[in-house]
Amino acid sequence: MEEAARLRKFLRAAGTVPEVSPLPKPNRMIVVIDHHGAHIYQDVDASRPVDEHTIRPYDPHGFQHHLVHRKEAHYSGERVPEENSFYEEVAKAVRPAGEIVIVGDGKGTSSAAVYLSEFLKTHHWDIFQKVVATEDADLSALTEPQIEAIARKHMDSAAQ
Repeated sequence: MEEAARLRKFLRAAGTVPEVSPLPKPNRMIVVIDHHGAHIYQDVDASRPVDEHTIRPYDPHGFQHHLVHRKEAHYSGERVPEENSFYEEVAKAVRPAGEIVIVGDGKGTSSAAVYLSEFLKTHHWDIFQKVVATEDADLSALTEPQIEAIARKHMDSAAQ
């Protein structure tokens, strides 16, 4: 045992053994989503969100500025299915994340955050496993410091 310790010390002094650097913290992403768009904040070092990326639903003519539903006339009395291309773009954007917090407004099936979570669970299980929490908040009054507080609350509780 003593010889192995001396050998390690000798190799370190000779510069042949690379120093072990700490593993980088997981890439954290916060998705603030409603039916008008998704704002994705990337938080690399858990200090404050950097690099905001916005994804908007497909609206080629700019008439609606919200999600277009498929086959709307065929769903009398039922909720119309969402257009999945929007959620697919969000999934592609958050794929590199190590931890994801989804923030949205609305309740139940009218919530884009709940729909995104279910979409990831169904179509992208690997990404869904990175979702730490889904939070309901009033997006019209939400500020960046409040987004940070929501993300920090869920990221800290997930780390414990």
